[in-house]
Amino acid sequence: MFFEQLSRIKFGTKAAILLCTLVSVSTVTASNKREHKSPLDESRTQFSEYTPEAFDLGGELSRYLWKNFAAFYPHAEISRAVPIRTLPENIRLDVAAYKITSDLGELSFDQYVKTETHIDAVIVLHDGEVVYEAYPDLKPYQKHLAWSVTKVFVSTALAILEHQGKVNMSLPVEHYLPELKNTAWMGTSIQNIVNMASGMDCLDSDGYQNTTTCIYQYEESLGITARKNKPVTILEHIKQVKRRAPQGQINEYVSINTYVIGMVIESVTDKPLWLALQDLIWSNIGAEADALFTVSPQGNAYTSGGLNARLRDIARFGELFTSEEGIKVIGEAHLTDLKSGNIIQFNSKQKQSYADSFGSDLPTHAAWQWDYIWPDGDMYKSGYSGQGIFVSPERKLVIAFFGTHSKDWKEHQLDAISRQLSRSGLFSSD
Repeated sequence: MFFEQLSRIKFGTKAAILLCTLVSVSTVTASNKREHKSPLDESRTQFSEYTPEAFDLGGELSRYLWKNFAAFYPHAEISRAVPIRTLPENIRLDVAAYKITSDLGELSFDQYVKTETHIDAVIVLHDGEVVYEAYPDLKPYQKHLAWSVTKVFVSTALAILEHQGKVNMSLPVEHYLPELKNTAWMGTSIQNIVNMASGMDCLDSDGYQNTTTCIYQYEESLGITARKNKPVTILEHIKQVKRRAPQGQINEYVSINTYVIGMVIESVTDKPLWLALQDLIWSNIGAEADALFTVSPQGNAYTSGGLNARLRDIARFGELFTSEEGIKVIGEAHLTDLKSGNIIQFNSKQKQSYADSFGSDLPTHAAWQWDYIWPDGDMYKSGYSGQGIFVSPERKLVIAFFGTHSKDWKEHQLDAISRQLSRSGLFSSD
């Protein structure tokens, strides 16, 4: 998350006691209250202020876009094609009242959620039940852009194909994508690409807003950012990417890796990515609503960040890693691989940024597009501007959230807080 944020910067009785606690800690100070306009005024204001150069600079314009992305960019539909899987509710006061630490000091979890103005929505599932849920700046029925949380939906679809025997992760990428023969990608294994260890020279940290960078030009070719360079197709751009390091040595955040993985999924399934995700993911989680997927004007999926969905469906996805039914879909071997196999180390800058968030409780590696994985199997994937999903397979815990950063680049701290909740003792691993 550190590198994704940096590179987007525009340069230049007990129950009674608990209930009383919640009533007292849920009070939001006037200075922290969100200002709301009428829906008509808000819509007119945000549409008039939108530009391809400024939509992602934070604040209320960005918040409006994250909730209404389909009004500004083309989208394809991921249909809910199977019956809805109900999420039972068992709201727990002890979860809401649990004391967490953050830059705001020591607060209850509920107080933090309702005070921290960069949070749009949060849900906590334990053993298949909703134990906490809050929507400070979103309606439960609204979709929200997931940004890079999209990446683990794509990587999990690939894992399902591997489990089905349709993909061999050790093969070089040109086996599935012959169009990448005689390019710098040639010989790079599917496993190293999905592990963000391809060694390809298209770092997100070079700058999403710097028009000379590979990452800017990647998003430019998909119509996400303003057109500043000579037009090229996304395939032409991918074929031009050079190698900067040997594959398989270190984890580096390269969103174009995810796009290539999406191409592999499309090649294997012979379907556009959104329909492949409909079959492999959406139909296996019992989603409650259709999702949307951002596409370019030419119909290419914004694979690394284009999923728009309800928060409960993001959480349902997390249960693929915590429920018996879900693990049957992805395969037990995938969980093992995530926890201890194909370990790719972090670089020194990553290690420092993680120490700032987690102190001595550091993640040990990254794999399959998950940003942080701890020795106990907990794992976390961030998305730009405060999106995230935290999954603890051992504790059968899923925490998902949406957010929006401010214009001065401040965010919530739900990544570290999710880890605090996981280790709190509130969630039995039995």
